[in-house]
Amino acid sequence: MIKKGLFYSILLVALIGLIINLDAILFSLVRMVISLAILAGIAYLVYFFFFLTEDQRKYKKARWRYKWRNR
Repeated sequence: MIKKGLFYSILLVALIGLIINLDAILFSLVRMVISLAILAGIAYLVYFFFFLTEDQRKYKKARWRYKWRNR
């Protein structure tokens, strides 16, 4: 009985701590998602401008325009 009460009291304290720090957790998650999106964008730009040949770039642009027009 004492172990069960101690367990639930520790669980309650942990839950209160998580609720109090919820804004910090959410802001850190949003900041991480934004950082990952920026890194993915930079990686794609490096791939597009440095690894693709001119013909491949033209083909990608034409294919993107075709998809965009036929929505």
